[in-house]
Amino acid sequence: MISELRLFSFCVLLCLFSSSCKGQNQENSITDFERKTDDPLDGIRIAWDYSSLKRLAPRDGRQLSWAGYPRVKRLNNGMLVAVYETNGNVEIISSEDNGLTWSDPSILFEKHIRSSVTISKANGELIQLSNGDLVAGCNYRPSNDGIAPFAIAVKRSSDLGKTWSESQVIYEAGKDFRNGCWEPAFLQLPSGEMQVYFANEAPYTQSDEQEISMLSSSDEGNTWSGEAVTVSFRKNHRDGMPVPVIGGDEILVAIEDNASGQFKPWIVRTPLDKPWIKPVDGDSPNREAAHHEELPDQVYAGAPYLVRLPSGELLLSYQTTRGRTDNWELSTMEVAIGDSEGRNFSRITQPFDVPLDREAKWNSISLWDENTVVAASTTSFRNPACEVWTILGHIVKEPVAPVSPVSVDGRMNENEWKERFPLFIGHKGMVNARADIARDDDFLYFAAKVNYESSEAIPGTTDDDGVTIYVDAGNYNLTCPDSGLFRVFCNRNEEFRFHEGRKGEWIHEEAEGIKLSTQDLENKGYRLELAIPFSALNYREGNDIRINVKLSYRDKDGSITEENIVHAVDDASNTWCRVKMKP
Repeated sequence: MISELRLFSFCVLLCLFSSSCKGQNQENSITDFERKTDDPLDGIRIAWDYSSLKRLAPRDGRQLSWAGYPRVKRLNNGMLVAVYETNGNVEIISSEDNGLTWSDPSILFEKHIRSSVTISKANGELIQLSNGDLVAGCNYRPSNDGIAPFAIAVKRSSDLGKTWSESQVIYEAGKDFRNGCWEPAFLQLPSGEMQVYFANEAPYTQSDEQEISMLSSSDEGNTWSGEAVTVSFRKNHRDGMPVPVIGGDEILVAIEDNASGQFKPWIVRTPLDKPWIKPVDGDSPNREAAHHEELPDQVYAGAPYLVRLPSGELLLSYQTTRGRTDNWELSTMEVAIGDSEGRNFSRITQPFDVPLDREAKWNSISLWDENTVVAASTTSFRNPACEVWTILGHIVKEPVAPVSPVSVDGRMNENEWKERFPLFIGHKGMVNARADIARDDDFLYFAAKVNYESSEAIPGTTDDDGVTIYVDAGNYNLTCPDSGLFRVFCNRNEEFRFHEGRKGEWIHEEAEGIKLSTQDLENKGYRLELAIPFSALNYREGNDIRINVKLSYRDKDGSITEENIVHAVDDASNTWCRVKMKP
């Protein structure tokens, strides 16, 4: 009996060890690996670029108590325009050198006095129409109740913002704060019809309810419909802060919905050809929670913003207490990636590194160029007072390994590396890297450009300064190292260490045929080219693979910084980037 119990205990321990890594088995059979995979992380990723951080307001030494609610737009001629609110006005600035420098601010919507009450201007928005005209909007906010109505107003410019028309009030709500209207956002349909969406309390003077309303214009914003259409309304709740986009044959609107008690991002939708025939109520199938995995009820996630990428996916930004305190005033900005239908938002990132006692709110996200987005925030992450900051996010698409034989010499020959370097690493500091991948019949090639800015790193510490390449040679999607997974650490002195996964650990191996060459740029960084023989990876022709790249360096203060491709985890290949192995 004792022997049987010992045998049973040994078997239990053996089973526990065997299951400690999802996707692995005790015999390291690649055939069995393929039957024991974990959910992969596939699709595009957004990699935020710390070196691109820029403060837009205040500027030129001005002292502002608060600057926020920023929106950044790229115009058809390449010029950048940003609007934000401060001191009761909506200001506008522009850049003609891709954001390196910005113009002095000018007032787009200026606060005014009516019957001794100050009417502040807030919630600035901007759209460029198909004919090239600019239309800007804002929210009128009286400082005291009972004198003047809360309202939505617009201006237009036919000369790219050099001159603007007078303000035109297109909607008036109640004269009390609890019956106001808020947060206009624009959309132009393929037909040319223009729409403005806004949060509206005016229909609910006897309750705390709020709906999303919409006005339309058939003459590109010169005149507007007199009666607002109800877009969405959940009884006894508050739909708010709408932002519309076109998705295929639908109009999609991101809203904040407090059905769970705390606001969360939801998407409401309607056919493009017959929009908003009836309001999207709380039980409508045209109302869906945005996140693929629902946020806990106690988590606040409000003030959504929505943008469509050139590849069709949607980005959703919002401000949230997730992972922070329960004080919504100390929220931070998050960005999630959804599919082309505006569903399954996941792959969440936080553009700004915000301490728990600071904030990043009233955010927006927009296209910078076809490969880059810009996040704009009202944030105190650097100073106690809220300021307008932006940061660029690189759109990391799933890489393709083209057939392109490479001379491994560290020179980054443009004929060999024809594509842009799509893999970006650099959210933690001014040191960053771009990487790319290629192949021929015998080798898998990697190239990395490591860039130092402001002498933030100490060059030449070989144990800390380098690039680690990870390869899942069979697209096994494992959650810890095992057979079929490999890593190669390379430093700037052309030294490398090759490891293979085995039973949850990385085992050092001698590998024949690996080639490494670097080019030292002294304090500016280095360039690196690596060739790994397919024979060392046990690669089977025709398989996709997965890769990760990790950047390592020692800061001037002596601490070591390590950063992977966004969302990638060192040992979990199901989080690495899938690579199409182009024949």
